Amino acid sequence: MLPGRIPPVINSPDKIQLNRLSHVYLAHPDLEKFDQFAKDFGFEEAGRDKDIIYYRGWGKDSCAYVAIKSKDGQKRFEGAAFIAQTEEDFIKSSKLKGASEVRPNLGPGGGKIVTIESPSSSKIHVLWGNGERPAPTKVATSTEIHKGAYNTTLQKSRKGEFQRFKLGPAMVHKLGHYGFITSMFDEDIAFYTLNFNFVPSDILYEEVNGEEIDTLTFMHLDHAKEYSDHHTLFLFRAPANFPDKHRLHHCSFEVEDFDTQLLGHDFLLSKGYTPVWGVGRHILGSQIFDYWRDPTGFTIEHYADGDVVNIDNVTGRTKSEGAASMYIWGPVRPEKGVAE
Repeated sequence: MLPGRIPPVINSPDKIQLNRLSHVYLAHPDLEKFDQFAKDFGFEEAGRDKDIIYYRGWGKDSCAYVAIKSKDGQKRFEGAAFIAQTEEDFIKSSKLKGASEVRPNLGPGGGKIVTIESPSSSKIHVLWGNGERPAPTKVATSTEIHKGAYNTTLQKSRKGEFQRFKLGPAMVHKLGHYGFITSMFDEDIAFYTLNFNFVPSDILYEEVNGEEIDTLTFMHLDHAKEYSDHHTLFLFRAPANFPDKHRLHHCSFEVEDFDTQLLGHDFLLSKGYTPVWGVGRHILGSQIFDYWRDPTGFTIEHYADGDVVNIDNVTGRTKSEGAASMYIWGPVRPEKGVAE
């Protein structure tokens, strides 16, 4: 392995196989202020306790976002939860070095959970036995009055039928991905790829003193021939003198389509919330995006039309061109980026 370079990654049966991403945990000083934003963003409340509110999308996952009352008044990212592929994989995760004791999952769906920290102290939670919601039979929406097929230049599928919409929250389907900035980039990459079935979909690198240094990687969960999202986790190499071991970049939630996203975007604007960047189209992953700053200061994203990959897709490797590597169309990216 060359210094600063991510080595080739191949999944193998001895690694812990994760089925999918479930939810994120974030601590907020003011839960009620975030609660109103969450509903305007497109979440449904799935339950609450004294100091915790659970939110879900309209997909099969029992939970997509856990908002925790901060005990010290500081915002904090507390990691993300993944569903294990099998109980054997869950047991293997509980035996990793530094793993917590197996404990009951107190959130929606129940089951049991274990927590492991990466070298930079980012947390990954592994779930087993978590109940699923019934598979959706139709898209949940707060913006459609009547929606038919798209009429394209060569095919008019919608004849004598009118598209009608209204402003409203862009209803969340599921948690699609999250990512963080890490001051231990190489060590964290090794932790996630050697222990679990994370495989890089795309890597961005920079040239430093004539050497290629990997600075950002988008990773998917490898399921061989079965397709999965282009990335469920991404890691960003922290710049020199970064003050933290790790810091959340953003978490991102899938919505149905472009109309839903734009209507939800305008709805949030009408409520006075602060947009960060978008609406635009990413290059790596292809998602249509819009980023927001929630009342706590975390960055949160809606996305639609993301890529899916499988074992036949080789890892891409691209020289970073700054903002130009991030989007093909949309407003100019903020100079400081989108991270909280």
